Amino acid sequence: MRILERELLIFNCYILTPNQAYDKINNTCIQKIIKNPMRNFRLALSHIKTLPGAFWIVIGATFLNQAGNMAFVFLILYLNQYLGFNLTHASFAFAVFSASMVISSLFGGQYIDRFGAARLMIICILINSLILFIFTFFHYFDSILLLSALWGVMMGFYRASSSTLVTHLSSTGMHKVTFSVFRLVINLGMSIGPAFGGYLAGYSYHAVFIANGIANLLAGLLLVVGLRRTKWLSYRSSIQQKVELNIRWLKRDLKFSYFLLSMVPVSMIFYQHESTLPVFLEDTLKFPLSFYGLLFTINTLIIVFFELPLNIATVNWTYRRNFMLGSLLITVGFAGLYISSMRWHVVLVTIIWTIGEMILFPACNSYVAEIAPEANRGSYMSLFNAFSNLGLLLGPLGGAFVMENFGPYNLWLVCGLWGAISIVLFNFIRTH
Repeated sequence: MRILERELLIFNCYILTPNQAYDKINNTCIQKIIKNPMRNFRLALSHIKTLPGAFWIVIGATFLNQAGNMAFVFLILYLNQYLGFNLTHASFAFAVFSASMVISSLFGGQYIDRFGAARLMIICILINSLILFIFTFFHYFDSILLLSALWGVMMGFYRASSSTLVTHLSSTGMHKVTFSVFRLVINLGMSIGPAFGGYLAGYSYHAVFIANGIANLLAGLLLVVGLRRTKWLSYRSSIQQKVELNIRWLKRDLKFSYFLLSMVPVSMIFYQHESTLPVFLEDTLKFPLSFYGLLFTINTLIIVFFELPLNIATVNWTYRRNFMLGSLLITVGFAGLYISSMRWHVVLVTIIWTIGEMILFPACNSYVAEIAPEANRGSYMSLFNAFSNLGLLLGPLGGAFVMENFGPYNLWLVCGLWGAISIVLFNFIRTH
């Protein structure tokens, strides 16, 4: 046991920063770790086994939440096909939902730091379940906009809180592996939620919202029961500070601000897969929507089976290398649609941008966890979520504008330009 702990210490020392590593262990030990990838796997798996019980409670709640997270996927269809609102109104309600997630992240972090991530997770997911239970009882557009805004605010708070709590439960230097496990469970849940939601929507849209509300309620109860005897329900930052807009941190930490700015263009590319990609496949390439569902399945299966091993194998990479290579693969994957005309072309580029997703996003979460002061992790994670949601908001809007005004193929050229911007910005980022 002592030998294993010593190896884990050596491993953690190395992947923090080179300077910290050299202060603690000699160069020979580091070279042995670099030259023996299997040791990386063994030590990373040892780290996973030593994660506290509270982490697995969060993982279980996350799976329940994601497996039931289906209502937002069918929000536009529900408003358009069931309630009879035109596509513009239905899309506007979804935009309000997305914008609310961004706005909540701009001020939510200070509340997370002040009142505790676990406590806010439980409050937000239980309020979300209530919103989903009553959502289908309101048919006036104004009331739907209000509920959509509250729904988005609660989801924005919940996501930032869960990321913050995962950061607290992980050990320094191993955040990349921990977030890979976290993302694996999220994607497992996502592979169930929309598919089950599609089945329910064929029967009743009310059932979609009720099922999502039940899943949120069960996840909230699991968190209450599982964490009630731990310190996390009473945990809060040791530095109590005045609640203020998270955006002030952008002025205080310019390195973090530069990272967030670098993330936006590549995030705008990535979220095309949820907006313009299915339209391009159906209207331009004349593929059935079932083929888009197949791409979604391919993406999920690759992540589930390969993301964790990939991030263990590359755990010694610098953040800069992760950022640049991940952005490059996402850019190539979507820009490659410009020359895609057959199904296997689309499958190939989907595999490419999926590998980029697996490299980029765990590294981003890990980087934010590493640079954030412990007392302000909620603020940092909230801002990271805000800028990711900004990509979700701006990407589909920008993609739709380009597609409608300049043609579908030119959209993928523009994606190449957006990706080039992120790659250049990441090239100059300081990650040590």
